[in-house]
Amino acid sequence: MHRARAPRGRVGAAAPPRLECTLGPVATPLATWDPRPELEAAAALGQALGQLGYTENAIVDRLGDDGPAADLAEVPLFDRRLGARELDQVIRLLLLQLPVPRAAVRIAGLLEATGLAVEVADTLVPRGRIVPTEGLYLAFDGFSQGLADPPGWVASFTPTSYWLASATPRPRVARALDVGTGNGAHALFAARHADQVVATDINPRALAFTAIGAALNGIHNVETRQGSLFEPAGEETFDLITCNAPYVISPESRWQYRDAGARGDSFSERVVREASAHLRPGGYAALVVSWLAESPDDPDRHVHGWLDGSGCDAWLLGLRGSDPVEHAAAWTDHLAGDPAAITTAFDSWIAYLDELEAAWVTEGVVVLHKRAGERHGLRADPVDEDDLEHAGAQALRVLDAVALLAEGDLAGRTFRLVEDAWFREELDRDGDVTDVTLSLDEGTHPELELEPEEIDLLVDPDGITVETVGPELLRALLELGFLETVSSR
Repeated sequence: MHRARAPRGRVGAAAPPRLECTLGPVATPLATWDPRPELEAAAALGQALGQLGYTENAIVDRLGDDGPAADLAEVPLFDRRLGARELDQVIRLLLLQLPVPRAAVRIAGLLEATGLAVEVADTLVPRGRIVPTEGLYLAFDGFSQGLADPPGWVASFTPTSYWLASATPRPRVARALDVGTGNGAHALFAARHADQVVATDINPRALAFTAIGAALNGIHNVETRQGSLFEPAGEETFDLITCNAPYVISPESRWQYRDAGARGDSFSERVVREASAHLRPGGYAALVVSWLAESPDDPDRHVHGWLDGSGCDAWLLGLRGSDPVEHAAAWTDHLAGDPAAITTAFDSWIAYLDELEAAWVTEGVVVLHKRAGERHGLRADPVDEDDLEHAGAQALRVLDAVALLAEGDLAGRTFRLVEDAWFREELDRDGDVTDVTLSLDEGTHPELELEPEEIDLLVDPDGITVETVGPELLRALLELGFLETVSSR
């Protein structure tokens, strides 16, 4: 028996973006300003920031590993680690949202032209943020002010944004669609390997930030369209679709970036169904959604139903799992300073989930591949979100495996271990191997327990086939993304 040990999803409260009260950095009400997509100024600003050396590495050098993800509570600490040089002042201004002397930075005029800063009495006051992320400059609103955030507030590169960036397959494609683009991060990532990208959002401020972000990075193949979800795409189809739209199963409709505004998990169902309908044959989609279950022992039944007849194979990554009490606690903790308010909200959330007869809530990523064929498959893996990184290549292999297994099409094919697979052996006192674990040093970092004698079969220079290792082991290796195809019939 071969037992896969894919990292388990956390059983605990989901962790939403932090919502805090203002402690010091400038808080500019959204009603008083909007980002201005002055693209020439934004392009010049991006070039100037690059020449100045405003990068993730520069921030890490000054503030430590947590610097690029600075939150409001860390601003006083990080401020004291910075000096008076121009780059330090830019980090204060754009990352930490602190005013700086206008004369201290040469990019003041460009920031003012885009609406991201304003001069007040010889001081440059930030309105939005620009943060280097995954090799790009992303622009978005300042730190969250909790309940003061209006519906049009545009979030930073959140944990769920990282999920989506990590899980998205990255083949070269002609057309890509990013739905609910927010600050535009996933549209800009797709622009690196797509000829044309369409970014949609119902929030005009989000589209303005997306246009600014594209110009900051010298990207010219992103088109923004305003509207709800897939509506701006009409009947068009795409080779790649990404979506990190508001997915939280919530009784509220407080924030555009969080609350789905639909009953139960019907919003996520709509995203999954419409994404599959807008995919071209051979296309891929990666969607951050959430889904309900009547039992934690069968957490994915709803998604199975959404995909019936879609023409897609699927890989489900369950990254956070919680019962109704934990789910309610996670998404109401911004009210912790008001006992009466948090009690009321907490009770409302729990009552809502009870009404839906939900015993479990999963938040994660659904990765799809549309292909011809009569049979399609689905693979589901609970994954610790801390173990997820750069899983796009693994997703391609897993979805290929799901297709092969659904069609029963393994005979005559030869595979080999991918480069990032490695063995960990445990020895007894006599130096004999007692236990072997095969690990993957990428993606979801799965592990598979093996028998010692199976190592030689997996490193055979002639490759791995169903005849040499047997169907059970081959299936496990394929489904976890350990193998790539060498030859087929």
